Order: sequence, then C-alpha cells, then structure tokens
Amino acid sequence: MRPTLRENLASLRPIRGLLISVAVARSSVMLFPFYGAYLAVTREELSPAGVGLVIGAFGVGALVADLVVSQLSRRLSERRVAVLGMIGVAVSVVVVAVMPGMWPLVAVTAAWGFCYELINPVSYTLVAMIMPDSQRRFAFAAVRLAVNVGMGIGPVLAGVLFNVSPSLLIWGTAVGYLIAAGILARAKLAGIQQSVVTPAAEAVDDAPSHDRRGSEVRFWSFFASIMPIHLAYALPPTIISAYVIQDLGSPAVWVSAIFAVNALLVITCEIGLNHLMNHWRRRTTLLAGYACALVGFGLMGFGANPWMLLLGTAWWTVGEMIVFPAMLDHVSAVSPAALKARNIGLYAAGVNVGVLAAPLLFLPLLAATDARVSWAVVAGVVALGMISVAALSSVKHLWTSDEVVPATLEGTSR
Repeated sequence: MRPTLRENLASLRPIRGLLISVAVARSSVMLFPFYGAYLAVTREELSPAGVGLVIGAFGVGALVADLVVSQLSRRLSERRVAVLGMIGVAVSVVVVAVMPGMWPLVAVTAAWGFCYELINPVSYTLVAMIMPDSQRRFAFAAVRLAVNVGMGIGPVLAGVLFNVSPSLLIWGTAVGYLIAAGILARAKLAGIQQSVVTPAAEAVDDAPSHDRRGSEVRFWSFFASIMPIHLAYALPPTIISAYVIQDLGSPAVWVSAIFAVNALLVITCEIGLNHLMNHWRRRTTLLAGYACALVGFGLMGFGANPWMLLLGTAWWTVGEMIVFPAMLDHVSAVSPAALKARNIGLYAAGVNVGVLAAPLLFLPLLAATDARVSWAVVAGVVALGMISVAALSSVKHLWTSDEVVPATLEGTSR
C-alpha cells in the first residue's frame, strides 16, 4: 500500500527545521530584486553600465560558490556551511550600504552572491544525507516549495519597504537571514551524518576505486545529458520580460501573469504532484517532465495570443515540478557519500551556467528569426535532452538502480 499524502508530509519531520530556515531566508530576499533600483537611487555616480557590472558580480560569486562548496563541506559540516552562508549574506548587504565606489561594490556583491548560493546546494545535500531513498524525491520537492513560497513573499515585502525607504531593504534582508541562520543552527536534523573527511575516512573512500570511477562516469554523463534542460529553464527568469514587452509588444501585465501562473502552480501543486509520482522510476519521471517542458516551450512561440503564453507557462511549469526534484534525486542516487556535496554543488553550477549562457544564445536567435522558430529551437533543445536521458538510462553501467520505490515509509523515523 502506497503512503498517503499525510504520511509523506509526516516523513518530512527530520528536515522540518531546514525547511523553515530556507523559507525564512528566501522570504528575506528583498534587496536583490530591487538592487538595480537601489543602486540608481543611492549611487547616482554609477553609470548604467556600472550598475550592470555590479549586479553581474552577484552571478559570478554564485557560480564560484557552486564550484567550491564541496571543499568547504569537507572541512565543515553542511549545516555550518549553510549557517555561515546566511550570516555572510547579512554581513554583505550591510556592507553594501556603506561601501563607496564601483569596484568595492563589485567585490562585496560577488561575496554576497557567493554566500547566498552556498545555501542552495548545501540544503539539497542535507536532504540527501538525511532522507531515505523512498522519500528523497518528495523531500527535494518540499525544499523547492519552501524556496518558492519564500520567493513569493520576499519581493512583495521589498516593494512595500522600497516605497517607504530603499535603505529598509538592507535591514529587512540582513535581519531575515540572521533569523534563518538561528533557526537552522538550532534545528534538530534527525539522522544527519557528519561529512567532514578524516584521513581514515579518505583511506576507506579510496579503497573501492573501480566503484568510484563508475560513479564518476555515471554522474558526468548525466550532468552532460541535463544541460539542455538547464538552458531551457534559464530563459523564463532571464528573458521573458524582454520577449513579452519588446518583441511581442504586449503590456507588462502579461509578464506578471506568467510569473503568477508559475508561482501559483508550484506552490499549490508541486507537493501533490510529487506525492502521486513518488513511486515512479526516475527514468519515467524525467521523460514525462521533459515531454511537458517540450510542449510548454513550443507554445511560448505563439505568444502573439497572450493566452497561449499562459498555457505554455502552465505546461513548462508542470515539467519543472517533475524534472527538478527527479534530477536532484538521480544525482544523489549516483553519488557515493563522499561525493554528494561535490556533485550537488556541480549540479547547481550547471543551473547557473544555464542562466549565464541561455540569454546570450537565445536573444541573437530571436533577433534573427521570428518567435515561433526561436521557441521551436528551444523545444528542440529540450527534445535533445530528452533523447539523451532516454539513451543514457538504457545503458546499464551509465545509470543506477532505478526500481519502483517500495510503497513503505521505510526510514521515516531517521
């Protein structure tokens, strides 16, 4: 008998403190959505190009964090890395308020992005360490829900505070992240394993070298196969406003509607959808999600009718809710304990590579062709990723155990 939704929700008890901390932290993301406007108001000496350079430094710092988080986790516990990251965000934004000059702002913004991004892969690593295999995908969906709920609250609060005084965004972000750090530091994370690597542990880890080589091959082949989906899903948050307003000539309200549909579906449906699919094989789950994404991104090319934009958004949002927890679940499944933090950090780096690369590739394409062709190319990229995953999962030594999850709540008391 499959567990009920209530039982699946009860299984999240070991990571309840983590989920609350993530939700509070993301609800405190107030300064960054208004960072350009904040700089324009408080740093009149900065040119538009200078403002862009300062904001871009945030992404550079975030990418560096993804690449080095595993090394930090080898010296500190994952919980400590996340707590220090939250404290680092609070300190960085306070420094932003008093830092004069463009290049010092670039440096402190990069540090802010670094600390901010540390929290993401570490949160998923904690889930992978704590939750049993049968509940891991559902738990990843719960973390994504905490993120999305927070990101729905933070910008709304930021808009209110900015109208009162832009400086309030600094203090709202700093205080919120300090509260989130305190919650995580005191949280009881049941079943957590210490990942600090001792010399003895390194020796044990080095022993089965053929197994480690096999896990490396499985991870890197999967990493390559999912890059197309990272490129596709980088487009909505980066170029959708320009596409709707400039290329389609539609009112800005349709941009808000797209983000509202996406947020509403994720908040209301992701937990239930992943509950229903929790017993599916990862291969089946991924291919179903890719199919939804392919339809959704293809429909975005028919945006001359704005309602088609919302229909396409609904389809690729369903794909997002299916694919992203399943990808994290698979990365965790193919990663031995000593490599979980590194591999989840690299997975997050792949997401940020997509955010950096996708607009650079898509906008020139959109300028050279019409919208239908451009989004058909995006759908083709998703199809390429779908074929790659299907092919990869058919090769036994490149995949991993992918049986139907037993209908039990094994390990939920861990």
